[in-house]
Amino acid sequence: MPSVTRKPQARRQERRGQIERRLLDATERLMRAGASFTELSVDRLSGEAGMSRANFYIYFEDKGDLLRRLAAQVFGDLADSAELWWSVAWRHDPGDIRAAMAGIIAGYRRHQPVLVALNEMAAYDPLVAATYRELLSGISGRLTQVIEDGQADGSIRRELPAATTASVLTWMVERACQQNLPVRPADYDAELTTTLTEIAWGALYLTPARG
Repeated sequence: MPSVTRKPQARRQERRGQIERRLLDATERLMRAGASFTELSVDRLSGEAGMSRANFYIYFEDKGDLLRRLAAQVFGDLADSAELWWSVAWRHDPGDIRAAMAGIIAGYRRHQPVLVALNEMAAYDPLVAATYRELLSGISGRLTQVIEDGQADGSIRRELPAATTASVLTWMVERACQQNLPVRPADYDAELTTTLTEIAWGALYLTPARG
């Protein structure tokens, strides 16, 4: 019996994921065309995503609920980029940090409309603000483990408080991307990648970056 009940639930989750992805693409298209998230109606969002207004409300309570779910998708993509470093941190290679930073910056570029909307709504919607903090806290928690592992093997400075350091670095990257990328051209990304890599490496590791 449990396996019978799980199948509809799994299908519903898969369907929800597909709809969220369609709405993410639709939201980003409309915002790149000049619309702000606050002025986008549910009718316009659902129409752009190829679904009915009624179907939208099957899966989402309102636009705030949609934005919170889109944020989870976007930050999942950013965390995947960070794993280019985290998953091989034992190599102690600044090239891995560079790859992660480049991926994160590319992700911010790709999802910039949703991230701008998230930043704006977090200023006046407590649920959106809480989601924003939780998503960044999740990333910070994963980085905390990387730092603690590096301290255990002697590669990362042991005098650093791991959780505080991880939080500072996480918010540094987030703010640098949020504040700079919307007003800078794409050729700025390489400079920002190098800068964030040097800062992260220099703050954490006991040996100079190779090369």
